[in-house]
Amino acid sequence: MINMVKIVDLTMEIREGMPQHLAHGRSPLYLSGTRQHQMWKECKKPNPYDPSEMVSFQNEQIVICGHMGTHMDACFHADPLSKQTIEQVPIDRGYGTAVWLDVSFRRAPRVAITPEDLEVAQKQSDATIQPDDIVLVYTGWSTILEEDPAKYSSDFMGLSREAGEWLRAKKVKTVGLDTCNIDAFATPSPVHMNFLRPRSLGLRNADYIAIIENLVNINKITTSRFHFVGVPLPFLGSTGSPIRAFAVLD
Repeated sequence: MINMVKIVDLTMEIREGMPQHLAHGRSPLYLSGTRQHQMWKECKKPNPYDPSEMVSFQNEQIVICGHMGTHMDACFHADPLSKQTIEQVPIDRGYGTAVWLDVSFRRAPRVAITPEDLEVAQKQSDATIQPDDIVLVYTGWSTILEEDPAKYSSDFMGLSREAGEWLRAKKVKTVGLDTCNIDAFATPSPVHMNFLRPRSLGLRNADYIAIIENLVNINKITTSRFHFVGVPLPFLGSTGSPIRAFAVLD
């Protein structure tokens, strides 16, 4: 018997004009493709299964930032001495057992999530964070994406320095959240430095914690523990990559 599973898509829709962190350049730019249906139709090659139609194809070219939409950071994004660009990130940083913490009770512009907030969220959850877990933090900030995308990008919530330290102490391997920056607004990016530049803490390069930003629909996950999938594309030499993120529920 095949076990039935439920899939929850956690990925932001990719489109021109989508909200972006201000440091990540402009939104995607869709260009005309090298092939279009109308051009192929003029070749007048009948569809072998329906001669009333012509065989045709279309494609497109898309100019994107490596940190566009729902994406994962490589260590080189935050550490100039690191040699880890996105194609070198192990696939298992975007795959494995996961839990989600609901801190949406703090939802407000430019709020810094604290360890106390995470403690409250973990107590309200049925799952305890285990070493090597992937942790998704639901701030609720993603709910303003449609109503006020500019505010989403300019007044985002994020984790405080202490919250990042709390998660590191749990020995997690990846942390994602539903805002455009894992760091709280107007801070010197302590969480990025903690997670992606572990040498600053006297740790090994291998002790980094992967970062995923711009998740959506975390609150639609109906179990506290689940499997997460969200792996980057192997763009050679890139500091980040969009991912297709989703939760797999038994």
